[in-house]
Amino acid sequence: MEKIDLDKIETDIDQFYKISKHIEDVIKSVDKTENKIELAKESINKEILLKKFPSQAIGSVVLYNELNEKYNLYVENQFNKVIRFLEHIENKEKKYRDLYLNSTENYIIDPNGIPFNELKQEKKEIDNCYELLLILVKEVNGDIVKFNKVYNKLEDAGLFMTTPEKANQQYLLEISTKLDNVIEGLKVLFQSLEETNNSLREIEGNTSEISLNMYDVRSHLWDISWGTNK
Repeated sequence: MEKIDLDKIETDIDQFYKISKHIEDVIKSVDKTENKIELAKESINKEILLKKFPSQAIGSVVLYNELNEKYNLYVENQFNKVIRFLEHIENKEKKYRDLYLNSTENYIIDPNGIPFNELKQEKKEIDNCYELLLILVKEVNGDIVKFNKVYNKLEDAGLFMTTPEKANQQYLLEISTKLDNVIEGLKVLFQSLEETNNSLREIEGNTSEISLNMYDVRSHLWDISWGTNK
């Protein structure tokens, strides 16, 4: 009967455990590398998306100056309400800037943790605000029907409320819905007004050119540079 070599068996077992441990370490190393690769891919994806966003919103400055120039065209109480809306936009611009800086400073180390969706939503809301305030600026001495329609819609939605009034109605939590409702409610109106303006222009020429080009102006209300002032 062949003698069992216990020392060899122990050596083989020990070697087996060493190899198994090495395999486990390799697997962990591979997993860690794969996680780093996935993180890098996500960081690159976020960078590509963030490059499409302006570094800050500057529209309130432009509109502030235009409102100063047209102050005498407004009724005082009416002007005060428009200024409240301007202040609301200024606050949203500050929030956007904070979200942008947070995102651009942290997307490499934590691409999934940055407030990208909030940044996207904030830009959408600011764009909506710019469109509406542009009408209140451009049409105060132009298409007065369009001006009053927008003014009344904003007032009905509570967007001219004072700070205490906003606090009493959970204003900030509802602002996205309010703006969306205002924009949606005005789409049909704008289409109808544009059709009317087109007919009038055939008779009167291009007297409403500023109104027609209003929506192109908002693209100039953003600082679109990437990597500046981070």
